[in-house]
Amino acid sequence: MMSANDEEMDLKDRLNMIESMIAEGRRTTESWGWVFVLWGIAYYVALVWAAHGGNVVAWPVTMIAAAILSGVTKGRRVRNQPETTLRRAIGAIWVAMGASLFILLVALGWSGHITDVRVLIAIVTAMLAVANLASSLTLRWKVQFGCAVVWLAASVAACFVADNLVMPVFVVAIFLGQIAFGFYGVMSEAKARKLRGASHA
Repeated sequence: MMSANDEEMDLKDRLNMIESMIAEGRRTTESWGWVFVLWGIAYYVALVWAAHGGNVVAWPVTMIAAAILSGVTKGRRVRNQPETTLRRAIGAIWVAMGASLFILLVALGWSGHITDVRVLIAIVTAMLAVANLASSLTLRWKVQFGCAVVWLAASVAACFVADNLVMPVFVVAIFLGQIAFGFYGVMSEAKARKLRGASHA
């Protein structure tokens, strides 16, 4: 039978393990900062292409290309990294959001029911808010929580702002919630790698 002191030490060990897993999850997400940048650029490409006559194929083709590029690069990066429960959980959040959003938008586009850009942007930004919020709550990460707030604010704004402001709201949200956050991750990872290199020297 464990003493009260042993139980307290066991609890502390478990809490320390959870905290280290959360910190590792943040580091892993930071290491995928380039993916956020890639998808932000893909959103911009799709927007420009759709505005210049490719409204039927721009989003599906761009999103499929970005997914393939992400998948191929991911396969190379994770080959030597151990798979953890937390990493699978965060990955599952993003895969579920991406697959659901893709299927929904293709179905809406194919059926001809997605004619209102305002509704399209509200849907896309709301789903990105959900993925960022779930990830940030899992990782207890305020920076990513900020991204979720940006996406949610963009979703609400898309419902209320004037027609000529809907697209600028989306463009700004993409920059803040994807590209800026992605660059933050890239820079944080580079800084951590530099510190690890200095500590080994």
